[in-house]
Amino acid sequence: MSSEQIIQQAAQWLTRLHDEDVTDADRQAFNAWCQADPRHAVAIERMGALWGSLDTLPAKPARVALNHAFAPQRPRGAQVVGLLGVVLCGWLGLQHLPVWMADQRTGVGERRHIALADGSQLQLNSNSAVDVKFDGHQRVIELLQGELWVDVAKDAQRPFVVRTDQGTATALGTRYLVKRAADGTTVVTVIESSVAVKGDASDGVRVSAGQRSVLDHGRAQPPQTLADTDPDAWTRGLLKVNDQPLSDVLQTLAGYRQGMLRFDPEALQDLRVSGVFKLDDTAAALSSLADNLPIQVEYFTDLLVVVKPR
Repeated sequence: MSSEQIIQQAAQWLTRLHDEDVTDADRQAFNAWCQADPRHAVAIERMGALWGSLDTLPAKPARVALNHAFAPQRPRGAQVVGLLGVVLCGWLGLQHLPVWMADQRTGVGERRHIALADGSQLQLNSNSAVDVKFDGHQRVIELLQGELWVDVAKDAQRPFVVRTDQGTATALGTRYLVKRAADGTTVVTVIESSVAVKGDASDGVRVSAGQRSVLDHGRAQPPQTLADTDPDAWTRGLLKVNDQPLSDVLQTLAGYRQGMLRFDPEALQDLRVSGVFKLDDTAAALSSLADNLPIQVEYFTDLLVVVKPR
């Protein structure tokens, strides 16, 4: 069953359970539905949180409509479920439903360490999501969004594979990074040993420690040697850069902030940065940049920051 179908069923159950004439039989059937598939309980938990959050929406036309729909005289059945579906689709987007239902995910600015059942260690970067699919034949991590770091436990009988919509990265050793970049490519960076990187539309390449390969349009590009960087510094809460364009640094910091960090790359194109910044304190990082570069950082609200040349 697809994520969309599960969410539709969860919306129907949540609507039914909020009806005044809900019966014990309804509750028993709901419990059976939750127990039939672990994803059912996850969908109900997350949709229940969204249902509760509707009370915090601003008083705009959409909010008025929601108030009317969920008032005591509200219409029941398909109309209410449909409205909740519209809210979900508008708020999340259909393409984000798999992320919403992911086995593991992080919010903006959050990083998480996960011990996998096989002894492998996984870390998720900010705003990332994965599905974990282990069985007796293989170990697969579906990277749905963001970036992960993995330290693979040896198991000769079960390959360890990280998969995205561009292709796969199969461990031939231990530690590596996989990132779904904003431009749609997948970036595989090897920290230790080597990884077989294969696009869905081409033969694979072998990427060794200190190298990186990009999967683009289903094709694995030849490995490139990394410059003087520390690509997994984020797992320690750090951003290390050496003579990097300021706009690239700001784009990275934006990925750890709630709200918007706005800047004009062309206006900042001549400015480059070297240094170490704490990802858990992006305000301090922006302040340090302003102290050392001819830029100014303007806070219009906590959720809107603008960086521009002085």
